[in-house]
Amino acid sequence: MYAELLKMVKNKNFYIGAACLLFLVIGAVVTGVKEYNEHVKLLQRIYHHNQNVLALTSPHFAWIGLGGYSFNVLSALYYFLFPLLLSIPLADSIYRDQSSGNLHYQLTRMGRGVYYRRKFLFAYISAFFLFLLPLLLGVVLVNLLTNHWDYSSFSHAYRQLMDGTLQLPDNSFEGEKKTLFSSLLAISPYWYIFVYYVIGGLFAGGYVCLGLAFSLVMKNRYLITLLPQIIYMVCWAVLTITNKLGWDPFNFLVPSQPVEGLSYHKIVIVFALQFMMALGVFWYGVKKNEDVL
Repeated sequence: MYAELLKMVKNKNFYIGAACLLFLVIGAVVTGVKEYNEHVKLLQRIYHHNQNVLALTSPHFAWIGLGGYSFNVLSALYYFLFPLLLSIPLADSIYRDQSSGNLHYQLTRMGRGVYYRRKFLFAYISAFFLFLLPLLLGVVLVNLLTNHWDYSSFSHAYRQLMDGTLQLPDNSFEGEKKTLFSSLLAISPYWYIFVYYVIGGLFAGGYVCLGLAFSLVMKNRYLITLLPQIIYMVCWAVLTITNKLGWDPFNFLVPSQPVEGLSYHKIVIVFALQFMMALGVFWYGVKKNEDVL
């Protein structure tokens, strides 16, 4: 694993992908904090007498994926482009070993089974953390810029909102009720966002491993890198056209829960299908390349 890590950090594409992810996060944070400051000033003028409204007006909505108080383009782009940005440094690692002649040396040194298992695990784990870490940085940046770290008042108000005991001037906050992981949000927004980011990281690993798997059966490096994004976008287009939005990974990975019809079992089923597809294609590719020594 250490050797794979060294190869990754020496790969200039790693810095391209990481820089793009960080750019999207920082841009989304700046935009989200600006929107939050403007929104809270407006509500303080209108509802200065109602502390419940102010408690529900929380800066954590500026965290990446939660949407903020208006549509945040950069936040949405992070979730729309992550399969491509993560595939740039990771999906073609076997292809690069083949092109450089390093594959023959590695297979001789450690054996086929060990080599391919390490490649798959490293790609999955690396994609997981490359997806997760910029988002966690976004949480820290939002908290620093708003000087807000304690979200217990929001969670307390949210519990009352779910119980129907929170006194509000109108129904404008009904949309804050979440279908999934609502109990975590009632404990703390930190738990809620962390679970969503981890689920996103698991899917990110799966998309990158799809690209890695197809690199064993395809010879076009650019197509290998683009393939996870293509699969992601095709699923989004087909499920949008057929009005199956609750099954679309883009919709159920975004913490804001932008559509109706989301459920836990849909997430589990889609994840299982994605992972089995990656493993199946990878196994087929390994068998197809058995004559490579």
